[in-house]
Amino acid sequence: MYRIGAKRQFDAAHKLDGHPGKCSRLHGHTWSVEAVFASAEMGREAMVLDFDTARDMLDRVIEPYDHRYLNEIEPFDSLRPTAENVARVVFTSLLKATENGAHPVTLERVTVWESPDTWASYGA
Repeated sequence: MYRIGAKRQFDAAHKLDGHPGKCSRLHGHTWSVEAVFASAEMGREAMVLDFDTARDMLDRVIEPYDHRYLNEIEPFDSLRPTAENVARVVFTSLLKATENGAHPVTLERVTVWESPDTWASYGA
């Protein structure tokens, strides 16, 4: 199985209402988001997926969250904006892009970092 990854960043604020610690207060992160794509075979260009294509797909998915207060925008206006939920939302959005046939690869997982040493992943 071949695997490739693309990692991008966005800046956004959030708060976790009801959290017992300081995360219940408004704060921001430079969120890093990595998507891992896989395929048993490479395409005619000897690639699983062009890195530019992978980055572009990821950029389109995370762009609505950049420099925003996540708690105020869909789906996080009704879904707690935890790293776990951000990973799931990004995964689901990217999955739609890979299932439409334009990019015949499998999306394995999305990992979201809130800091350099803390992350959450969601995947198939």
